[in-house]
Amino acid sequence: MTVPVPGVRAVEALLQHAPKRVKELLVCGEPTGQRKRVLENASLLGIAVRTVTPARLEEICGEIRHQGLVAMADPADYVPFETLLEAEHPLLVALDQVTDPRNFGAILRVGEALGATGALVTSNRCARLGPTVSRTSAGASELLPVAMETNLVQSMARAQAAGLQVVGADMDGTPASEIDWTRPTLLVIGAEGKGLRRLTRERCDAIASIPMTGMTESLNASVAAAILIYEAAQQRSRQSKK
Repeated sequence: MTVPVPGVRAVEALLQHAPKRVKELLVCGEPTGQRKRVLENASLLGIAVRTVTPARLEEICGEIRHQGLVAMADPADYVPFETLLEAEHPLLVALDQVTDPRNFGAILRVGEALGATGALVTSNRCARLGPTVSRTSAGASELLPVAMETNLVQSMARAQAAGLQVVGADMDGTPASEIDWTRPTLLVIGAEGKGLRRLTRERCDAIASIPMTGMTESLNASVAAAILIYEAAQQRSRQSKK
């Protein structure tokens, strides 16, 4: 069974990194610019391109913006969590019941851009890889490996046993700039409006908070993740230059 991967950047990333998953491309309208280049690349790879109506793409994608281009592809594979733990100097991001696929996609996008080495989701009450995540991540979901486990707290314990520090994002913690992000790290992001669950928080080695001076009480999960991953990237960059 194939799934739609909508959007020019998402399709481009898929063709570059996992072309064997692509069964065909669906396009509407006259291709120009980046869309045209993506279709030319697909032809060179021997992938079929079929012209369809805008209504057909909307039927396939629903409310997801497709930019006139959709890849029909085999679903993305999840990787074993152990693979993520064995990465060199890991910086992993785990989701604690973040159910919005747009948040998940945005987290993958910023994580891939800033040097995260993988992501972890759970099989219950958590967003999964799919068309919305592909589109929102602008193809990062095809680049950043993602693992799925049944129990987040147990997975956190496995990460700690493998030598990673587990840092939760929540209110009333240590300012993010005071956390040592140069260590192998698993960052845990809680759901917007709920934060980390009690057992998740208790399993963390540290809680990182984002100092805020305005009237806003909390941040979107993907925004909070972006700020913390950026802090980690900055610290790691400074360390590498020493």
